[in-house]
Amino acid sequence: MTKHLSTLSILHYVYGIFVCLSGFAALFIVFIGGFLNSDLLSEMSNGERLPHWLGGMMQVIGLTVLVFIEVWGVLSLLSGYWISQRKHRTATMVISGLHCLNIPFGLMLGIFTFIVLADDEVGQAYGEQVPVRTV
Repeated sequence: MTKHLSTLSILHYVYGIFVCLSGFAALFIVFIGGFLNSDLLSEMSNGERLPHWLGGMMQVIGLTVLVFIEVWGVLSLLSGYWISQRKHRTATMVISGLHCLNIPFGLMLGIFTFIVLADDEVGQAYGEQVPVRTV
């Protein structure tokens, strides 16, 4: 199973980059909030302005979503790095549990990660003591 670790590391890198890039779609919400607060909108609507808090609330929501998604992507990139370095097996499994919340790609990646990291041979590659099983 250790032969799958390099593939798993690459998949975590690709998934992390995909998540980070898709997180920038949340900037669209921030720009809409800025547009709602702009003078351009009041000129187009005959001087009537929307409440100032509406645009600010949309900007806060957009930035919150952006930060959340980017942290998720960076965690996935860290997980890929840790797999390639054979470190932090438990943290990688926790991050893979979070990946399972994203259906279908994150779920597939999370399950594949659990299957690979649960193997005794991989545990030895991580330097962990694997108990001897007697049958």
